[in-house]
This record gives sequence, C-alpha cells and structure tokens, in this order.
Amino acid sequence: MSRLIFGWLTWLASSLPPWLGYTLADLATGLHWYGFPARRHAVLANLAVILPRASRSDRVRVGKRMVRSYNRMMYEFFRLPHMSREQLLAAVEVVGKENLDRAVARGRGVIITSTHLGNWELGAVMAAQWGYAIHAVAGVQLSRWLSGAVRDTKTELSITTIAPEDGFRKIIRALEHNDPVALVVDGNLYQHGQTVEWFGRPTPFPAGPGVLAQRTGALVVPGFCERTGRGRFRITLEPPIDPAAFATTADLHQAIAAVAERHIRGHLDQWCIFRPLWPSPDAEAAPVGAAVGTPAAGRGTGA
Repeated sequence: MSRLIFGWLTWLASSLPPWLGYTLADLATGLHWYGFPARRHAVLANLAVILPRASRSDRVRVGKRMVRSYNRMMYEFFRLPHMSREQLLAAVEVVGKENLDRAVARGRGVIITSTHLGNWELGAVMAAQWGYAIHAVAGVQLSRWLSGAVRDTKTELSITTIAPEDGFRKIIRALEHNDPVALVVDGNLYQHGQTVEWFGRPTPFPAGPGVLAQRTGALVVPGFCERTGRGRFRITLEPPIDPAAFATTADLHQAIAAVAERHIRGHLDQWCIFRPLWPSPDAEAAPVGAAVGTPAAGRGTGA
C-alpha cells in the first residue's frame, strides 16, 4: 500500500506544471512554519548561533526561506522519478566533476560528504547518471511507513541505500569495490561522534567520514547541490580531502566540517535542518574534543 501511495504522490507531482508545483510549495510555507512549532523554535535557536548579530525579524525571514526551500525540495523529490535523463542534465550545472572522477580513478573508493542543502537527493541521482554505483547511507526517509517505498524508488534510480544499523561493513565493501559512498554530515548525530568547532561552537559531528577514510584510504570529496532557481541547480564537487594529510581523525573531521560550514553559510536559506544543534545560544560551550552524549533527535543520516 505504501508503494502505491508513494507512486501516486510522484505521479501527482510530475503531472503538475512546474510553475504550479513551485507556487503551491511556496504557498505552503506559512502553514509549515506556523504548523510545526518545534521545527520553528529549532530553526530560530540555530540561527541565533549562526547569525548572532541579526535581529529576530531577520532570523524569522531566513527561517521561513529555509522552510520554503524544504517545501520546494519535497516537490522536486516527488517529481524526480518521472524526469528523463535529458531533463536532469539540462536542469543541473556541474562544477568540479573532475574532482570526483580523479578521486575514483585512484581506485580506493570515494566518500562524498554532503549536507541537507538545496536538493541533496538530486546530487546522488546525478552521480548515478554519470555511471557511478552510488551507495547512500540513509535512515528513515519521509516516514517509517513510506521509507521502504522511497528506498525502492532510489534503487530504480541506481542508488543503493545503506541503513545506519548496517554498520560499517556494507560501506567498507562498497569502498573496496571503488564505489562512491554518500554521507550527509548534518543529520542525526550519533553517540560516538567527534566534536568539532562548527559555526563557532563545539558541535557533535558524525564519526563515519573520518574513520572510514582513515581505515580504507578513501578520499573525501565534499559535494553539494544548491538551488539556483525554480527547477535549476548547481552541483559543486570540492577538491578531494586526503586522510593521509591529517595527523588525527579529529583534524580530518574539522576539515570536512569547515567545507560544509562554508557552503551552508553561502546558501543558509536553503539549509533544511529542523532540530536544535546546540543547547541554546547562551549555553556554556564545552571544550572542543569533549565527550559527546546522546544527540538531539532529528531526521537525517551520518555514519
């Protein structure tokens, strides 16, 4: 039944003219903003840290744009299975694809790190269109009821989904086959994470990217898919980060976090994170490198 419902949603989204789909997504911004107070409070708390000198009204303005971006992403996500390869290629500008190509040519696998920025799902789809066997780590998607249907759809789009509970084994196997593995680094933060300085605050960071890179020798390629207009996107693939260049895993994580922060700051109104990342703007900061407790709840992934 969930597969039928999901199929109906994708058909409905693809049947709408794009101008109408985006208009409806934008009109739902107010409903989303005021209808989910926990998300609203989390966004404003995060923005208080990221934009400490901004007024509350400015933060609210940015927060509403974040919600609008998420609504647009959901419309784009449901439309995606019905888009042709030609439509995808025409909609996306790519910067730095040679960085991914060279990293894969090295032959030791590639870890693509990303964030919930713009349309992060489209980035994996495009990599699959380029002929790469993409493995994406993802937890519950949309809802537990629809998660299986979403995974089936991604399989049809040539993306293999790895659940966080599968551990490192499947990821290491993919890297040994020289396949790219995609990890989002701003999703749920796990109990055994590494603390980094992020947006000027000590922040729990998923341990997966650095640990996997140092264990396997895979290069880390930060990649982001930012929306440049309605139905228009730019995928940016940064130069590879070589784990061998860092003395510790903590240093490697800090380098990965710095690239992610730069892209988020550049497109803050497209960052779709709706859980508090820090206790409060006034909370006393723990020293970088301190032990990390159980993370706050939120949707997303990180190994």
